[in-house]
Amino acid sequence: MEDISLSKDSSGNSSICFLNYDLAFGGTEKVIVSLANHFQSLGKKVTILTLSDANDFNDFLHPDVAIECLQITKMKLLVPKLSQFILKNKFDNFISNVWPLTSLSFIVRIFSQDTRLIFIEHCNLSEQFKSRSLFFRFVQKISIVIFYRFAHVIVGVSDGVKQDLVSKGLREHDIKVIYNPVITQPIGSLDQSNQATKLWKSSDKKKLIAVGRLKAQKNFINLIDAIYFAKKNLGLDVSLLILGDGEERNKIFSRIIELGLEGNIFLGGWVSDPLPYYDLSDLFILPSDYEGFGVVIVEAMSRGLNIVSTDCKSGPSEILQQGELGFLCHVNDPEALGYAIKNALDSPIKKELLIKRSEDFSEKIIGALYEDIIV
Repeated sequence: MEDISLSKDSSGNSSICFLNYDLAFGGTEKVIVSLANHFQSLGKKVTILTLSDANDFNDFLHPDVAIECLQITKMKLLVPKLSQFILKNKFDNFISNVWPLTSLSFIVRIFSQDTRLIFIEHCNLSEQFKSRSLFFRFVQKISIVIFYRFAHVIVGVSDGVKQDLVSKGLREHDIKVIYNPVITQPIGSLDQSNQATKLWKSSDKKKLIAVGRLKAQKNFINLIDAIYFAKKNLGLDVSLLILGDGEERNKIFSRIIELGLEGNIFLGGWVSDPLPYYDLSDLFILPSDYEGFGVVIVEAMSRGLNIVSTDCKSGPSEILQQGELGFLCHVNDPEALGYAIKNALDSPIKKELLIKRSEDFSEKIIGALYEDIIV
């Protein structure tokens, strides 16, 4: 791998390296891209280091942000590969995202003692790994207690994430809560050739939207069941667009067919920028089992869109100020979600309040908080 030599230059601008699995579409990846662009605009030398070369953010990244890939598929190879990379390339700041990448990044302090090491945890680990064995969860906790001590700063993206890390053995005062920055200005446009989007757009029903990877955590089955309940029991006939792709697509599609909701629910696939779709919507819904933060919620709020979300222990309730600026309901409860959807459509919150709240998560405000913790 080429030596990119990104130590502090003669003008005094520092260098920053972000580590993540990849740049495939997702909330964590959006945050990394947002922060990378912010620091690059300040004249920092920014690199994003990934394990694989998946990248859905080329159109969003500042052209001067460097992308490096370790090209590894097995986590056991990370320490030797990362060690080689750090020996060749010195950085003033190294920002590692998501356990176990965080714990394994302790090696940076060994090979580059002058580098400021920052860990960012984006998820509620207890929820994410609750189905794993007791031994796995014990090893995870030990790795956090031991290796997080190597970090100069530990960041949780919500108070819920912070409290979860405390439950893993970290001291509360060692964790800094910094909410995620959010891109709130449209970059892309509507895909006019997408048949699902066209059907949704042309509907005269109330238009609902949900966005996220089609995986178990996001629990879109819960949302489909809620739409069915609301239609059969509450007289609510709506049009829902789900934007995203993933391993549960076939399961989700089968559930739509099984319940006869082909005229109500449309799978639009992955889009690079959901903001233009929000502008056509009456309501945004997040049906997740758990979230560390919930970037898509703030994106939707920035367009003045009302929010219905499951009260999934962490970011969403904090963003929505415990329900004052949105409609919260129990996790994995289709009936509760159906009622929340009806309530939100019947009694929407003023869009001006939602837009104002979204401004608390601007790249400028959150970027400044990160400026305070780097060198």
